[in-house]
Parts: sequence; C-alpha cells; structure tokens
Amino acid sequence: MEGIACRLDSPGLQALKEAIQAVRGVAPTPFSLTGSLPLVRDLQRQGCDVQITGFGDMTYYHAPNEQARLEDFRQGFTILRELLVRL
Repeated sequence: MEGIACRLDSPGLQALKEAIQAVRGVAPTPFSLTGSLPLVRDLQRQGCDVQITGFGDMTYYHAPNEQARLEDFRQGFTILRELLVRL
C-alpha cells in the first residue's frame, strides 16, 4: 500500500489555494491526513494533477458523529466554483 503526496508546486494546488483565499480571505498551509489511497496514486502515475480537499469540521474528522455545518458546504461549493474559474 502506498501513501500519496500532492505536488506542492502543481498548478492544481496553486489554483486551489487561490480559490480558498478568495472565499475565506486566507488559505491554510497544506497538510496531509490521509494514508494510502491507491486509486489516487494510480491517477498521479497517469499524469493527473491530484489534489484532495474537504470542508467539514476537523474536530469531528473520522468521529462516530462526523459532521459539517451547512455554511462549510456553502463555502466549499463557492471554493470549488472559484477553482474551476482558475483552471
């Protein structure tokens, strides 16, 4: 099983950071929570610029009551729309 790493110099990550900045006013420093995602790694090997993001509440990440606020999803949708504009 292989872990993955998103390229920190990729156009996709730059566009994602810009989209988050445009919506939230600040873009977080990239970090990793995932372990092995073999299908994502396969896409990277095929040349895809893969970025993984989420908009839930980190307090509840993988908790039995994993959740997000509707506002988080609204912002997430706006961020993804901004991302598409940039790409």
